[in-house]
Amino acid sequence: MLVGSPYPWNRDAARPTSGGTLIRPRRTAAALRASKPPAVAALRAATTAACLLLAQPADAQRRRSAADVPEPGTYTHMVASASVGDSLRFNNPFRLSNQLGDTGESLSRTPVYGNLGGAAAWGEPDGWQHGASLQWSRALAGLPQHVVTPGYIIVQGGWRPWIAYGRVGLPVVLNPDWNIGGELGVGGAWLLTAGLGLNAEVIGDVFYGAATWEKGVTTIPMLSLQVGLIADYEVLP
Repeated sequence: MLVGSPYPWNRDAARPTSGGTLIRPRRTAAALRASKPPAVAALRAATTAACLLLAQPADAQRRRSAADVPEPGTYTHMVASASVGDSLRFNNPFRLSNQLGDTGESLSRTPVYGNLGGAAAWGEPDGWQHGASLQWSRALAGLPQHVVTPGYIIVQGGWRPWIAYGRVGLPVVLNPDWNIGGELGVGGAWLLTAGLGLNAEVIGDVFYGAATWEKGVTTIPMLSLQVGLIADYEVLP
């Protein structure tokens, strides 16, 4: 054993053996990493980042651009209804059944009728929507009569679960005698679920009838109330 060796006795320093051979200290993994030049560490970090970037799908990289974000679609609001209604005539020059007064100018009731309707509207999901509607009515008693009413509809969809709407149409009487008039309806619905609810509508109509002994052209105003079920469906953008 050498006495007075210039090498300090610790585990991190090289020390000679009894034969005069130097034994280098054991180096840990952390020490090896710390001893690497900064350029090597930077190169390794850059290589790792490049591998992660290339591993991402191409479409994921494209979505980072605002120009690649798809435009929102068109909002569509569709409704369908099935109702039962009754009407009052404010002029009855032909003395039709269910007369409520003594003269032709008095009130009279029409037969109860069934109605099927559908509409589609476009606009703001929580605001006003504009579209088209189609109604079909059929008398459930008395003489067979069918009325088809195409028209324009405006819907307010921002008050859910309530829906309010108004429509203007041209009712076409198909039988027993062909005729055409004007119609204005105002209604509302209360949705019991997201797509099913109850609805009610008040409708005013004006028809022009055939001549009588007193008048060359008769005018027949009518007021109707119909209630039923409504199905509501939205196509979100």
